[in-house]
Amino acid sequence: MTEPESNSEMPVNEPNAQNADVINLANATLKCVEARTVRLNQCTVTQLTAEAVDFNNGAAQTVTGQTVRFSNGAVLVAHSGSLAVTDGNVGIASAQEANIKGNVGVLIGQNATLAEGQTGLMITNAVQAEKVKTVVLIARETHGPVETIVDQRGVVLFGLAAGIAMGLVFGIFSFLKHS
Repeated sequence: MTEPESNSEMPVNEPNAQNADVINLANATLKCVEARTVRLNQCTVTQLTAEAVDFNNGAAQTVTGQTVRFSNGAVLVAHSGSLAVTDGNVGIASAQEANIKGNVGVLIGQNATLAEGQTGLMITNAVQAEKVKTVVLIARETHGPVETIVDQRGVVLFGLAAGIAMGLVFGIFSFLKHS
């Protein structure tokens, strides 16, 4: 049994939503795409929802799916059971399993495999890393080299310094108020 497909080469500024079982799009700009399977190449999408997403050379605001793979693109927010990124950038990623070769602003998930990338904040149960830099890492297990800018000791020192600074500022304002 063959799957019905929507194979369309759409004009670049088509704002209408695309709904189908399987969608294959190239060189399109859409606001909303919903399907069981979505394959995009050189597309821009505001909202994409599908069980399986294969996204190449494009940009999306929000991507939601059970299996999401994208390369050479950018996604603002990705929610997925399984997320695979190759040479891409993600603003916020939430995934049970994440396999990322690229950059992520915030990564929240169960298990993450990262290679040659950077993250701002990574919160995960287990991390397998290769040449990864992160600002803040919160993980139960870490395997491989991860360079963190702020570790647990750094957070404690920052909190202590911030508390002292706030105390001094409030003390000075209190002194000036009573003078």
